[in-house]
Amino acid sequence: MFEAVGEIYKVKDGRAIIVADIDPYKAERQEIKSCLVRYDDGRHISADQRRKIYATIADIAEYTGNAPEMEKALQKFFYIERYGVDYFSLSNCTVTEAREFINYLIDFCFENNIGTRDTLLNRTDDISRYLYSCLINRKCAVCNQRADIHHCEGSRIGMGFNRRKVNNIGRFAIALCRKCHSIAHNDEKGFFERNHIYGVQLDAYAVKKLKL
Repeated sequence: MFEAVGEIYKVKDGRAIIVADIDPYKAERQEIKSCLVRYDDGRHISADQRRKIYATIADIAEYTGNAPEMEKALQKFFYIERYGVDYFSLSNCTVTEAREFINYLIDFCFENNIGTRDTLLNRTDDISRYLYSCLINRKCAVCNQRADIHHCEGSRIGMGFNRRKVNNIGRFAIALCRKCHSIAHNDEKGFFERNHIYGVQLDAYAVKKLKL
């Protein structure tokens, strides 16, 4: 059995036409004629969250060489072990549970330098948490490449100050690769607006981790 996320194309006379991806080889070989449809009611995991999770697990599986279904089981086990949460199903978990699992998968990719087919900026379901993870792991918030720490306007350290003696706790920063860093220095406000990102406030852990 395999799963896919679909979209409702049309509703007429109490019936829905749903468009979803399917492997034509599997459909023919396994003679698939029917499927289970679960409508998103806004309380449980959304179709968009499920799409993000499966896309990220597929990227991890490609990196590890595991089958996607095995990788899904492994990642759920690792997540449960790391955070001590109860077992959950991606078919009916809550929106919050799905959001936290997506956060974990993004952290896992960053921590293990796993490249993804799409920037994880488009996979996050929690932008503030994502931007903080980018900082901690020194991954560009836009393209996920190795990054420098960009102090945002209003939080920059001026000329003549000893950077080693400046307290960075409470300052606002963001992780950006050299290319994005250069663009941000020229037009920070426009760059942030175009990419829907912003600086996050540095706490004591971040300052220590980043050696700022």
